[in-house]
Amino acid sequence: MTIATDVEIYIARVQAADIHAWLETRLDAVIPQRKHKGMPKNAVPFEGEWQGERFTIIVMEKVMDGFTSVWLNSPNLPWHDDAECAREAVAHFKREARIAAGGWQEKDDPDAWIQLTPDGEERPIQWRTE
Repeated sequence: MTIATDVEIYIARVQAADIHAWLETRLDAVIPQRKHKGMPKNAVPFEGEWQGERFTIIVMEKVMDGFTSVWLNSPNLPWHDDAECAREAVAHFKREARIAAGGWQEKDDPDAWIQLTPDGEERPIQWRTE
């Protein structure tokens, strides 16, 4: 199994405060940060810590179709990849999550996603995000 260099998931109808509370149960620390100049209005930055490593977390509410983006910029996380993190988020929030079907390489279809539902279904979908 390849370990991802970061994790990014999208969760339906969840607020940044709820993401913060969930991540606090999974990471060693999640500390709110000030927004940097130029950050989108809906961006909520945090500093995460896991096993002695600190990293950036950005939560963006309502980025597309009511989904909240969660980006954890570290390869050292409790989850090995986006799918593992999304499955846990779906179980915790009882809400749909989505992850990119491939990687973020130029050749990958930007509209190819995997939909994960609270009933355990995982299926490929097309999701136009631009």
